[in-house]
Amino acid sequence: MATLQGESYIQTGQTVDLGTLSAPGSTDVVRMYGSKGFMLQYTVATINTSVVVKAEGSVDNSSWFDLSEDESAVTKTANGTYAMLCETEVPFIRFTFVSEAGGTAATIAVLIFPLKSSFTMGGGSI
Repeated sequence: MATLQGESYIQTGQTVDLGTLSAPGSTDVVRMYGSKGFMLQYTVATINTSVVVKAEGSVDNSSWFDLSEDESAVTKTANGTYAMLCETEVPFIRFTFVSEAGGTAATIAVLIFPLKSSFTMGGGSI
């Protein structure tokens, strides 16, 4: 990540590792510059029953809103690698591990890739 006026940010074409969440909580906030949206790739491992996740955005890095088209979190019931696509310019982004059912062993590794230009992929979320 680069720094501008004391803030970390990512540029288009740069994949950034946001780390691994091992309990409910959020990744560090990513400041977006010049991006027409982003793709989050997240890998769920050691799941017990299910995990609930969501991508969130903010215009002020204080109040957060859900970025999914239907404004609801996503539930996953199997280990695997998944993606979320957002074609909206949002200044601040974070990934949130909302909850886990059936135990406390799940981990979620998260990568983010800013999009250079807007495009449509079957409903906006994979």
